[in-house]
Amino acid sequence: MPKVLLTGGSGFIAAHIVDILLSHGFDTVVTVRSEDKGKRILQAHPDTPKDKLSYVIVKDVAQEGAFDEAVKSDPPFDYVLHTASPFHFNVQDPVKDFLDPAIKGTTGILKAIKAYAPSVKRVIITSSFAAIVNAKKHPNEYSEKNWNPVTWEEALDHSNVYRASKSSLARGDWGLKRPLPAKSTSEKSSRPVVRMNALDTYEHVTDFESAADHTMTLEKFQELHMPMSLPSKVNYATSMTPRHQSPFETFVDNTETSKTLGEAGAKQFRHTGPWLAGQTEAEFAAYLKQIRRQKPELLQKMRERFDAKRYAEARKQAQDNGEDLDKVQPPKITDAEFKKYVKSLPPTVPSERIGRKYYQSPGTKLSAPEYAVTGPPKTHPSAGLSYTRSHASVYNHPQYGPQAHQKPVEARILRPKGRFKGRVSKAIAGVGGIAVEDLNAMTFIDQGTPPGLTAFDATIPGGAKYWVSPIRAAVDSDGRIGLSSYRAGASAKAPYGIKDYKKPNATSIADAARRDAQIVPRMDSHRPNTPRFKASGESAPRKPMRGTEDIARSLMENLNAPKTE
Repeated sequence: MPKVLLTGGSGFIAAHIVDILLSHGFDTVVTVRSEDKGKRILQAHPDTPKDKLSYVIVKDVAQEGAFDEAVKSDPPFDYVLHTASPFHFNVQDPVKDFLDPAIKGTTGILKAIKAYAPSVKRVIITSSFAAIVNAKKHPNEYSEKNWNPVTWEEALDHSNVYRASKSSLARGDWGLKRPLPAKSTSEKSSRPVVRMNALDTYEHVTDFESAADHTMTLEKFQELHMPMSLPSKVNYATSMTPRHQSPFETFVDNTETSKTLGEAGAKQFRHTGPWLAGQTEAEFAAYLKQIRRQKPELLQKMRERFDAKRYAEARKQAQDNGEDLDKVQPPKITDAEFKKYVKSLPPTVPSERIGRKYYQSPGTKLSAPEYAVTGPPKTHPSAGLSYTRSHASVYNHPQYGPQAHQKPVEARILRPKGRFKGRVSKAIAGVGGIAVEDLNAMTFIDQGTPPGLTAFDATIPGGAKYWVSPIRAAVDSDGRIGLSSYRAGASAKAPYGIKDYKKPNATSIADAARRDAQIVPRMDSHRPNTPRFKASGESAPRKPMRGTEDIARSLMENLNAPKTE
């Protein structure tokens, strides 16, 4: 018989679909969010064999790749019925509780089928009558032509979120509804790459802008041939740079579902829960209210664990006494005993007594030093800029062979070294579209300082620039790129014929100042035996032959001369 995958198996509609599928002889597999809900479905059909009805756990349908494992089956599935979409009245976050499961859950099951279940012949997606209900203006006839007009912004109201999730799912609000105008994209730019800010605004427009800054930054960064490192503080007082550590190492590149988290020293960059230190008081109160709803489920699991522990202790005691283990019954535990057990649970931090004997520390949950203060990263520590894991690469020059340094990069000085807000600041340069602090600009001015690095110089053609050698790149928790670089040395610039810009020598120092003699000559000295003034008649003013001093004297004599009528 054909095999069917039914999502949202614990829902009201799915319960009736299961009965219909089993009555027609289909092999049915349902998806549920927990083990308890799956067992309830099996208990509702006690006479159905396991090969006819089974379940798969999908905890969060809105997560990326949530259905990837569910659609994998042997024998493969022939049909898929998608009914998974939550509905309840205790709405805390409209986007997380309703909109994301409805929209991302549908796109997720379609992507999973395309990637891992090519045998599927038909996909049925169910919706709700709420998708066409217009509470503002009820039409005379309801059909698929009358979708409700609830926008994404209006869906943030708890009373509208359910209807918005259904209409968005049915209409396919998963992307652009119409092409973007060519005059502002392809015809305006040679790089028509856009960034979508909002797909369905209150004004029913698509808010987009150019993403050329991201694409150009990626292109320029890849030309640097730099591997990404984990963020680490650079000490500018010394010439030592932090050790390179790739974010793709197995003990670092982990999430909640990684299998290597149990290893000693393993770290994870992505957590399912929020960062409590970065929450406001209102956000923290809302988070506490959310997790308090899970308290009964947590206490139930702890109760089961306590029951199993007491039962194991009773069997151990019976074994030590030589009694029959089959006659040992699970002990009855009162609420007072359970509360006492909860209070006696050890803390998560290992105590002094644990480390005395046969103790090996498990994977710690403390914050890593890279993100202890700033919080977890918003992106992957590499940010997709580079997937190179090591600096161990040889730069081969076509004429001079392998080089110890890569080709230097020209950096533009954005801000010279100086005092800002009462503090001495480092020089800022632009390398590949990234603002970089000059690591060498903390020392005093020397003869090798590039022009324009210590002070602004407007006379340099094209602006102040100099050559650098990038040494380290990392992405901080806010997603900003941090690049460290040193000034390129002579050995790095020589194979490529690179020379720094040098300003022309200015004649501001007299030749006499460079001599050993301590005599400073007069500026307006005249030749000996030469008359200072040239006679040109008694009535005509005397004209100086040379020298600014003579010009000044002649001017004063002309001013003091008596006037003639």
